[in-house]
Amino acid sequence: MAKAVDWSAVDDLLLVEISQRMVLHTDFAAFRGVCTSWRSAVPKENFKLKMPWLLLPPKICSDLRDFVIPPQGVTRRTLLPEANAKMCFSSKGWLITIARDLSMNLLHPFSRDQIKLPHIKSFDNRRSLDMSKTYASFIHKVVLSSDPLLTSDSIVMVIHGDKGVLAYSKPGDKAWTTINTWRGKYFDFTFYKGRFYAINSHGKIMACDVRGDNPTIAQQVANMPDNIPLCEKVYIVESLGRLLVVIRDGVSLRPIKKESSQTTYGNYGFRVYEVDLSTNNWTRIKDMGNTTLFLGHSSSMSIESDGVYAKPNRIYFTDDCIDAYWFKKKGGGKDMGIYNIEDGSIEPYLLGDSRHRLTPPMWVEQS
Repeated sequence: MAKAVDWSAVDDLLLVEISQRMVLHTDFAAFRGVCTSWRSAVPKENFKLKMPWLLLPPKICSDLRDFVIPPQGVTRRTLLPEANAKMCFSSKGWLITIARDLSMNLLHPFSRDQIKLPHIKSFDNRRSLDMSKTYASFIHKVVLSSDPLLTSDSIVMVIHGDKGVLAYSKPGDKAWTTINTWRGKYFDFTFYKGRFYAINSHGKIMACDVRGDNPTIAQQVANMPDNIPLCEKVYIVESLGRLLVVIRDGVSLRPIKKESSQTTYGNYGFRVYEVDLSTNNWTRIKDMGNTTLFLGHSSSMSIESDGVYAKPNRIYFTDDCIDAYWFKKKGGGKDMGIYNIEDGSIEPYLLGDSRHRLTPPMWVEQS
């Protein structure tokens, strides 16, 4: 009879060596769950490479959702009825869902845990919008300050409404609180060093400290220089301790030919700037070293790449032309690829159409 193996006696150094070769957070979590000694030898902080997964829209109304795992393109199918027929966003490894009855929830895509958020009807400017528009396009972006599984004070902030203003919700809140300062429609925002930073249509970066003395006031902390064209789509991203602003060209619908009624779109370039908030200095970056950015609809993030599972100095981008998703025949989801920041070249990634207007392809962090 074979002798039973005492897995708890495995050498700690060997356990650490094995854990460092894992690229999927789900495998890492299962590894730590073998026994108490393994969990002690390999703390959560040991998992460094958190490759985001690409959540695909359902091809039909289904409880099943597909996640594509870079770089091999392996697909993991997950039962997720809580997201069926709902508008979805992504932040900190969670999905934010909006149902037809205008209820909102945080949804963990793998544990399927849910956290109730204040109802859309609790927004100050909700009454001016009809039901269909509220459900499909009232919320433009959602960002969590932290993973609710790791902290008890995670704050949810959104860009919402026709004017693209900010609002937030703290744990236990029954209604959304609007940020009063508005100086142009907000394009994007991120959580960086304890505050939310948002960039608006005038290129101004506003800081919101919702834990401070004036939580409903946004303060201007930077302004895009006049020699930087704002263009079509702007992202603001925290990247390994730096604050980046990324400008994307080609994301809007445009005529195929001059004076043509037929339209097309497609990304043809990115410009990356590091912003020094203390001096308002904007530095163009063409070499990000081993940093990789993931940009697109709903969520944007960066990782420190190992060169194997994600190409360094690249931008992995998803289709962010929301207008295209409303065309039944043409649809959206086609403008996806990998952009080389150094030489400006683009290689396609995940070819095909993803026409689901409620949940376009989006990056989801591992958590």
